[in-house]
Amino acid sequence: MVILTPLLISCVGDSTGSVDTVVQPASDVSDSAAGVVGVSGAAAGGNSGEYTVADINHLVVVTGQSNVEGADTAFDPFLDHPDPRVFAFTDDGWQVADLHQVWDENAHPGNHALTDPDNSPNNNFVFHFGKTLAQQDDQAVVGFIVLAAPGQGIANWDFESPFYLKMRNKINDALSDLPQKDSIDVMLWHQGESDAQYEGTSDPDATGFTDTDSIEYIDYYSIKLNGVIDNFRSESWGKSDLPFICGETRISFRVNRRLLELNEDNDPNTYCVHTTDLPFLESDPSGAHFSAAGLRALGGRYMQAYLDILTQ
Repeated sequence: MVILTPLLISCVGDSTGSVDTVVQPASDVSDSAAGVVGVSGAAAGGNSGEYTVADINHLVVVTGQSNVEGADTAFDPFLDHPDPRVFAFTDDGWQVADLHQVWDENAHPGNHALTDPDNSPNNNFVFHFGKTLAQQDDQAVVGFIVLAAPGQGIANWDFESPFYLKMRNKINDALSDLPQKDSIDVMLWHQGESDAQYEGTSDPDATGFTDTDSIEYIDYYSIKLNGVIDNFRSESWGKSDLPFICGETRISFRVNRRLLELNEDNDPNTYCVHTTDLPFLESDPSGAHFSAAGLRALGGRYMQAYLDILTQ
């Protein structure tokens, strides 16, 4: 279990400067009023042109459902400005991270903005994880790999499943271009909406249980989640103490109860951040998806949990 310490960043519309001041639902078009700001290269202490992928010292993998994708969220050219110390593994290899890029086969988060000048790109919390880490630590150079699977239950990440193999291959490809790295530094997980039951799962493609009275079904999500963590840590690019950080879903409280169990276990390198207070996407009446303001704040919370694990 990790005890989180406050994260302070420069803010717009909030004199306290706390990323966790965002507690009220907000429209996705009013992100600046939510009190969270992106970090430009200058604000982060970056020197454009001086950093390359050979400088990456924090390698991040993020996977999960649609909140990893961030579809239909707003873009602000100031709040979402690239930072020269934050890199993404794109469909064209490693590049300084820009929300206009394509980060995986589903075109996340680019929203085809490069080919359609009238399209704004989607937002993304790992982008802001990188930017706030660069702001907190002037020696940090962040690289991230995105593996989104919108709408998929946790069985999609079963060991050796088609998606798991695709994930392994992509991570290996990304590492092959980083001579200074042979493993990742943290795994970020944001998934659970498709398994939204406390006992059992609502995923129609669930695997690994005999019947609905079995412990494998009753504790389905917890068993699967612990398996995911163990599998990531067993990989050649993992390590036995690989930090694993997840976030609550916005509305799936039954799954959240399982995710939050990570804060009460005996593993100091697992943690679940609280998220249910963050702004949601008003175009989604279910409230399941974060707005751009919510994603910016979410990235900051994941980053603070990571720093707390590193400094414990």
